[in-house]
Amino acid sequence: MRILRIVLIVGLVFSLLTLSVPAMAQYPVPREQAMVYETDTKYTVFDKANTFVPRGTQWGSGWHQVANEWDWYINYATGEIIYWRITGWKYSRDRLELRWFVRKGVTWNDGTPYTAHDIVFTIETLMKNPDLLGAVHVANVKSVSAIDDYTVSIKFKNPEYRFHHKLRMWGGITVVAKHKWAGKDPRDYANWPPVETGPYKFHSYNKDLNMFVWERDENYWAKKVFGVSPGPKYVVCRMAPPPDIDLADFIRGGVDAPLPHIFTWEMIKAAQKRTEHVVLAPYMDAVSQGLTFNCAKYPTSLRDFRWAIQYLINRDLLAKTYPMAEKSYPTMWPWPDWKALDKWEFPEIKAKYGEMMKYDPKKAESILDRLGFKKGPDGKRRTPKGEHLSLVLLTRPAPDLGYVHAKHLSDELAKIGIEGIIKSVDPGMFGELVNTGNYDIAFDVLDVAVAFPNDIYPFLDSYHSRHVKPIGEYQTSGDRMRSKLKSKDLDKITDTLANMDPDSSKYMLYARRGLDIWFKELPSVPIVEKMFVQVFSDKYWKGWPTEGNMYHVPYQWWPSLIFILFKLKPAS
Repeated sequence: MRILRIVLIVGLVFSLLTLSVPAMAQYPVPREQAMVYETDTKYTVFDKANTFVPRGTQWGSGWHQVANEWDWYINYATGEIIYWRITGWKYSRDRLELRWFVRKGVTWNDGTPYTAHDIVFTIETLMKNPDLLGAVHVANVKSVSAIDDYTVSIKFKNPEYRFHHKLRMWGGITVVAKHKWAGKDPRDYANWPPVETGPYKFHSYNKDLNMFVWERDENYWAKKVFGVSPGPKYVVCRMAPPPDIDLADFIRGGVDAPLPHIFTWEMIKAAQKRTEHVVLAPYMDAVSQGLTFNCAKYPTSLRDFRWAIQYLINRDLLAKTYPMAEKSYPTMWPWPDWKALDKWEFPEIKAKYGEMMKYDPKKAESILDRLGFKKGPDGKRRTPKGEHLSLVLLTRPAPDLGYVHAKHLSDELAKIGIEGIIKSVDPGMFGELVNTGNYDIAFDVLDVAVAFPNDIYPFLDSYHSRHVKPIGEYQTSGDRMRSKLKSKDLDKITDTLANMDPDSSKYMLYARRGLDIWFKELPSVPIVEKMFVQVFSDKYWKGWPTEGNMYHVPYQWWPSLIFILFKLKPAS
């Protein structure tokens, strides 16, 4: 009920906006020529575009969305495969070689052709420097070479079935321009202003306003090759202001695409009462929302302790009070309810772990008592050594969904004598604390490793113990929230799956065994489906995706934003 009151109070606060509306935000470029979208991240990196190192790029700055590109994309809204900078690929019969065919006519934004040599250089850089981010993706590469300017040969140590996904959107290997990076230390090179192949080039940034501006590249290669060019001359990326100002800006046309993580359903309803320029594009995210345990810290290192905590999650309540859309649904699966993913929801797993969906505080207390975490005379639980029991619950600030879930668990923990300390931090710091293992329980979306390739191996492999780094050391790979799980049984299954054909019946058998181990260990806990309502303003631009015309995934933070920008036209 406390969560419900929070939602109602938020709605009341926004209703007060009818009394006064702050002045609309000002931008360094003409508003009618700019598409403005938001992030929840406070910018700290203003002069780097280097994905090889931690903090080498600024998430939410626009670089990931409108400057950088990938070799190919999947339009998850339609199922279309988009061969972008390539025309395709072909594996050898024994799966020990991959031929990669680069599209002729693609150029970097300085006019230099994009060729096979850029891909070879990037992969070789990762192979020579195993400490770089992305190096984990080339562990199975034996050699790489350019057969000609537009054909890459990649040879593998063991049969490979998934390397083509490494160069896909969200894939892990960001190809860099050889003519700019050659001879540079990949750990130090800034690549600024960024030389990329995307439709926008860097224009400016404003540290005081937390804002990046990108300008359309009039010599963009796809203009000639595909006949496409984005409508807006500029893209402005800004950190979202406080909710009252954010809502007021949207009502007046100051922002085109707010971030649905923080532009809540209550805000959307308030906007609909004040302006006709509201376009809704509800879409099920590629991840489910949940929590992750730090399996390297006591007591969340104890499997039974993790199971006790999950019995305190009231999924039905959290689905009913979901703040980001009209409704959501409880889930036990660490991936979205997409029809294509049904094959991974094994009936045997659902029957065995269906109890996971139950809210059962008494069972949680019973497990804790058995483990020796008993209540003292003051009603507070202590460890078997008599120490005060408290857990740090790491989350982003309200109204982020993770904060709502952390508040729920904190309240439930208090009821059974455990202190749940909510640590709410900026998204940048959130990533830093997760990657260094400085948390007990973290709240965020779970991994996209199943949804994007429609394969369970990348998901299970992300929990492989080879990724784990000691607490305090920056971990560059593994599951999204860096659970630091170590399970020899899961490692063995994952290593077996790595060299198996994903379409074989034997593969499905091992996949089921691996998922069974994952649920048994429970490094993460799925809570609800992540439904977002991406809202757009059509005051300045028309052509947005809608519920009735979902031509592309509508999320403005995805790297596929360029395909929406291609469709936008001036509203007047």
